[in-house]
Amino acid sequence: DYNAIRQYGGRLHQQLASAGVSDRLDIVSASGSVLYSSLPNEFPTPAISPELVAQAMADQEVISGLGNDRQRHILVAVGLPLLAGRGVVGLAVLGTEISEAIAEMEIVTRSTVFFVNRRGRLLAGTAEDLWRELDDQIDLVDVNSLQTLELSDRVYSAIVLPQEVELGSLQAIVVSVRDITDVASQQQRLRNLMIVGTAVGLAIMVVLLNFYMAWAFAPLAVGINMLNALSRGNLSIRMDTGDVRDEVGRISNALNLFRSKLVAMDRLRQSRERQRGRQERFIRREMTELADTLDEEERAAVLEELQQVEDQVRERASESENTFVREAKSLEHFDRADEPDEEESGGGTSSAEREGLAMMALAFQKMSERVQNQNQRLRDSLAIKNALIAIQKELDIAAKVQLSLMPTKLPESPAFSVHGTMKPAKEVGGDFFDYFRIDEHHIAIVIADVSGKGVPAALFMVMARTVLRATIRMEETPGEVLDRVNSFLDRNNAEQLFVTVFFGVLNESTGRFSFANGGHNSPLLVSDGSATPLKLTGGVVLGMIEGLVYEDTYIDLVPGDRIIFVTDGIAEATDSELNDYGDDRLIRAASSLPEQSPEEDVSEIVRGVEEFVGDAPQFDDITCVALHFRGSSGDGDPDGADRSVPDRDT
Repeated sequence: DYNAIRQYGGRLHQQLASAGVSDRLDIVSASGSVLYSSLPNEFPTPAISPELVAQAMADQEVISGLGNDRQRHILVAVGLPLLAGRGVVGLAVLGTEISEAIAEMEIVTRSTVFFVNRRGRLLAGTAEDLWRELDDQIDLVDVNSLQTLELSDRVYSAIVLPQEVELGSLQAIVVSVRDITDVASQQQRLRNLMIVGTAVGLAIMVVLLNFYMAWAFAPLAVGINMLNALSRGNLSIRMDTGDVRDEVGRISNALNLFRSKLVAMDRLRQSRERQRGRQERFIRREMTELADTLDEEERAAVLEELQQVEDQVRERASESENTFVREAKSLEHFDRADEPDEEESGGGTSSAEREGLAMMALAFQKMSERVQNQNQRLRDSLAIKNALIAIQKELDIAAKVQLSLMPTKLPESPAFSVHGTMKPAKEVGGDFFDYFRIDEHHIAIVIADVSGKGVPAALFMVMARTVLRATIRMEETPGEVLDRVNSFLDRNNAEQLFVTVFFGVLNESTGRFSFANGGHNSPLLVSDGSATPLKLTGGVVLGMIEGLVYEDTYIDLVPGDRIIFVTDGIAEATDSELNDYGDDRLIRAASSLPEQSPEEDVSEIVRGVEEFVGDAPQFDDITCVALHFRGSSGDGDPDGADRSVPDRDT
């Protein structure tokens, strides 16, 4: 009764307006049409979208947010379900103009508020001139963060607030702008004071540090002079120890001790040089004898290395001979009473002894590197071998687990028979097939191919197979099943893999085969000795884009019909000359199949591909499934499908 609704709405609007609750009242039906509106409009439109109206009435929940009608009225709206008896008969929409909300927000925030759309067009606000000046500077994408804007001699702060609860078709944002010129000026003065204070403090610290360093490092100057004299070979210079309690005294004692240690070290060096010379000659002789025990190639390599070492040592000895002589002469400044006589010391270290010691060190280094490299190669080879064995064991287990997931034979049925096989290109593959009973009269058949190969594709295959099996129980048509599976895979696909899927359901009572496709190869319908590809529904691969809709269709099979399902590993198989097996060969092979079991069909097709490929390596998984329909089971049609056989183009 529209008159009664309008009268009721008018009274209610007067009560709400007088109480200051809302400026506008709409009563909306479940279909989204306006039964009453307080606006003086012949054809009013609701401020809340029909979808949200229907949802609020169905859930019996109050909804609130920002709404707009086609007359461009923007409201802060609340939708309340109207109850009659035990059901909801409509939705009361109470609205207040956005301008009032903006005015209240300006009072609370002490700022200027603008209500704009996402392109920056002003929808509501009290300072249009200010918005035109600030429009180009405000970043509407940077939400919930404070922006600082400079305009002429004024400074403004702005914050962009998105409207997340939108009841209509309007997508808008709120921009709150506040003049902060005085605050910015105070902050700039404070920054200037801080900069000046920091500069003065740094200058004072540099001056004080300079005086301290000059005082602290003064004792080191004397020590540096002594070190320079020692570096020139003058070991007779000494430092005055002075007061041992100050830095100069401690440095003097340390340098004098260092000088005495140099004298002792030189005596020890001479003694060790004589001993090393004897050891070097012995080791050189032993290395030469050891080289004689090696095979010819190794012996030549060792002798060549020894020869290179001798050449390098002679060259270095010649270049550094004058330096050694100067060092020996500088030692004459030592206290003669502390030195051994010439006979005891052996006259110092000869150039030949130094040459022998260097040769021994270099020879040992090369021989050590040779042995270490050989041992490292052996260890690396053993580690790689153990790792490969462990990986191979894990892959063998994964292959057995994957094969265990392949379906076994269905219970015997007079209406149909089915068989499939998969031959992975690696230890584990990304192809899979499945067939199982959904209920007493329906059989599901799936064949799919995951992008990529190996373990990642196999794991994604297991997830896709599990989700598909679980989804079949919740959806009615093949297209709806692929819709849900695609959405799940896209949300749980961190590796960005995808899968092509062909999913069909056979009603063995009627012979109707309903199916939907997700980017997979077209199966072949073999009828009366001729194989033709099924006309697909045009769906794309699963796991790439969420929310896609997959269409489904059907074909009614007649007794004797067969359907051959394959993956692209068959058509794209190549021989040693890189020739493709191709779809044409597959169609000819399917057309020439004799009357035989599905197992024999699958075996014959796979064998034909293997004969074509020959010795060439297999680059992709090969999967094939054959379905034979022998006739309806005669148990009735539980889903009421038409049993007539339409034209095959249906």
